[in-house]
Amino acid sequence: MSDLVAGRYPVADETWIQDGSPTPPDRHGLVKPSGAGNGGMTMVTTTLYVFPFVAQAGDIYRFVRFIVKTQAAATPAHSWAAVYNGVATGAALLGQTADVTAGWAAGLQNLALSPVAANSGTVGTPQGPSTAAIVPSGAALWGLAMYFSGSGTGNILDAAAAAGSLAGEQLRSTQAPLCSTATVTATATAPAVLPTMAAASFAYPLFSLTAT
Repeated sequence: MSDLVAGRYPVADETWIQDGSPTPPDRHGLVKPSGAGNGGMTMVTTTLYVFPFVAQAGDIYRFVRFIVKTQAAATPAHSWAAVYNGVATGAALLGQTADVTAGWAAGLQNLALSPVAANSGTVGTPQGPSTAAIVPSGAALWGLAMYFSGSGTGNILDAAAAAGSLAGEQLRSTQAPLCSTATVTATATAPAVLPTMAAASFAYPLFSLTAT
């Protein structure tokens, strides 16, 4: 186990978690989000996009990184990203990047999250006179939200592929949709919880969440 931890191997398979943890596990060919950034994701005004990723136990996220192909045209008003502890309706906000009123500039973006999002254990109900119980963390399905509002064409992001033909591109009902969307009135602040989300057919952007 120490060798696995030292190598930073995940505790649980990330594709299996995104599938809904079926037993026995599914075996995939090419994982859907994989590929070069030859696609494009054009953000539509007042649409909140949420994309799934797996937060491993102990992960700490201070930054969101992604690539912008083209800065928003016409009159942008709000551009921000946020991390939620899920992808479905009611998932809680964990951290948000600063709102950029001019739209994200073309090129690599490395945006700080506030507060820092972490998948770490928490102190639970005390089990003795002075000993607190630690509720351990485990691998979890979280969501990266991206938002734009304004007139004209929104930010265009590098994406792994063009939109598919099926909303969410789900191979089984328990699988997390590759993209979920909701309409959110123009705002500089991410919702405290995700509104009613619906699976959508949309390109999957290239992004990472990092501690440094």
